[in-house]
Amino acid sequence: MNVILIISDSLRADHVGCYGGEHIHTPHLDRFAQDAVRFERAHCGSFPTVPCRNDIMTGRWTFSYKPWAPLGDHEVVLSETLNKAGYLTALFADTPHPFAPGFNYQRGFQAWELIRGQEHDAWKTAPATVNLPCSADKLRGGAGGATLKYLQNVAGRRGEVDYFPARTIRAAEQWLEENRGRPFFLYIDLFDPHEPWDPPPRYLAHYEPEGYHGEEVIYPRYDRWDTFMTEGELTHCRNLYAGEVSMVDRWIGRLLATMDGLGLGEDTAIIVTSDHGFYLGEHGYIGKSLIRGEHYESLPLYPEVSRVPLLIRLPGAQGATTSRAFAQPVDLMPTVLDLLDVPIE
Repeated sequence: MNVILIISDSLRADHVGCYGGEHIHTPHLDRFAQDAVRFERAHCGSFPTVPCRNDIMTGRWTFSYKPWAPLGDHEVVLSETLNKAGYLTALFADTPHPFAPGFNYQRGFQAWELIRGQEHDAWKTAPATVNLPCSADKLRGGAGGATLKYLQNVAGRRGEVDYFPARTIRAAEQWLEENRGRPFFLYIDLFDPHEPWDPPPRYLAHYEPEGYHGEEVIYPRYDRWDTFMTEGELTHCRNLYAGEVSMVDRWIGRLLATMDGLGLGEDTAIIVTSDHGFYLGEHGYIGKSLIRGEHYESLPLYPEVSRVPLLIRLPGAQGATTSRAFAQPVDLMPTVLDLLDVPIE
């Protein structure tokens, strides 16, 4: 058997159709769920991005012994464990933080590629000047924050194939085409629908058929939304996020179709999940914590942030199954090892 693990950063469970997100357009994930196990009680673990990847790669509760930090040299990790068992391991990601210089969460993968340019990644320096899409005081980090660097990084984008989910999925597809026939573990880490939110217009049209003419708060500061945004801007943020979810859904669907075309669906288990969600005005907040200048404050983990989708499709599965088992990212490493019949060290 092979295993593909797909992480979609900041994907709320209630924004996937098969989890009750009736207003969200996710036809590919919904179709996938028709032959998968859907975990109703999947929740975030160590929080947010980097600690969660530490949970995933080590199968250990990160917050019991370390904060947001690089992968330790002493850690027993999923990729190296599978290498020893004879599996081919590969990683394709556009999530910047765990795979940034010095963090080394790509350790042990026999092939890996970081798709550059997300968020504040120091990738491009041109154009020298970009226009912010809204007042700087509405953006996380203000005028000099991640939004500015992101807009530089994506300035050369010409079509949907230049968006991050497309670039990452296409790189993974090429790897599958070149390596089929060899037992493998493939890990795909998509940063979307994490901010900044700027989906192609065709996805946004699902949610704003009449268009929008206000400021584009594509990376809102983490705060009480009514202290700096209008209700119209908040609604637009919700629609931008939903558009990003639909874009991710489309490219996951593309990967699934490619797998079927390569004949890999018959012997490959596929896991789709997220690290955490995001407040989109619920409980008065936008974000997943409160950040005001140098002040950082954790927020309660209501279901909008704590609950995540977790779908697992096994080879030959027919029909949907619902599980009430409590599941978290720390469970992924032992689950993958168990699926591949590899002893847990």
